Amino acid sequence: MAQISSTIYTIGTALRRAKDADVAVDVLLAGQWISGQVNAMDGHGIVLHGTDDALSIIRMSSIDAVRVRNAAAFDGTPQVEAHHEPDPMAEREAHPMPAAAADR
Repeated sequence: MAQISSTIYTIGTALRRAKDADVAVDVLLAGQWISGQVNAMDGHGIVLHGTDDALSIIRMSSIDAVRVRNAAAFDGTPQVEAHHEPDPMAEREAHPMPAAAADR
């Protein structure tokens, strides 16, 4: 029996795989393409190192499309990406603010 593999292709999937493969990308922001290497990313945004040696910090929600420069680098078994990014603040403890001197 054949093994079935599925992938949910999203902008995040393309950017993560491009980062892992060290492949240049173009991202479409408000009708303008910006090119570079993905240096870092989290659930909220990416750091794109441009061809002009500039760094751009871009919100994921602002990206309309991603174009991968070297699609051959994406060969292999892709990982399935979940729709929900884990909350980085979920494991931290919340502490109340101390009262101001005037409120004591």
